[in-house]
Amino acid sequence: MSIQHPDKRVKRTKEKFREVVLSLMEEKSFHDITITEIVKAADFNRGTFYAHYEKKEDLLDEIIEEMFEKMTEAFRKPYLYLSVVDFNELPSNSIILFDHFLENKRFYKLMLRPTTNYNFHEKMTKRLDKLFREEFGFLTTEIDPAIDIQLFSTYRIHGIIGLILEWIENDFPQSSSYMGDQLIHILKFYTPKIYIKKKK
Repeated sequence: MSIQHPDKRVKRTKEKFREVVLSLMEEKSFHDITITEIVKAADFNRGTFYAHYEKKEDLLDEIIEEMFEKMTEAFRKPYLYLSVVDFNELPSNSIILFDHFLENKRFYKLMLRPTTNYNFHEKMTKRLDKLFREEFGFLTTEIDPAIDIQLFSTYRIHGIIGLILEWIENDFPQSSSYMGDQLIHILKFYTPKIYIKKKK
């Protein structure tokens, strides 16, 4: 009999808890779900749950953080080895951020439902805002040197975030490739280039 590595067992246990809590959230508000319900549906005992999490919020926060890590990877992929992004030359199929949301539509639709009641809209907005501000440098000198760059960045960033959130909340009416193509056209309309800030 082969001996399984404990890490694999831990991974499978956590994956089961994650699947169960998301399934339960399709039926009721997260705040109405009890740890007893989670462990019963997962076919584990409370001790197993507490071996990994102190409270149910820790479980959901872990799910969200892992999804945000995947989102960040998809966000960075088009410019991973670039110092400047020229939207006139960037192919729209390199924008895979929309693919990420579409591939994980169940999660995002569920988390953005009003009944979920976990401030996910705010969490996602803050994470995307942080990514844009830390990694992109917008130029406005070609448009109007009098423009306040901080205000301009806020305008552009939250415009893009709003576009993403509306697409998800409307149940992905356009294809991910169409959204990527439109985003590039929108970005080119004002600023054809952004500069990638060097990591410290």
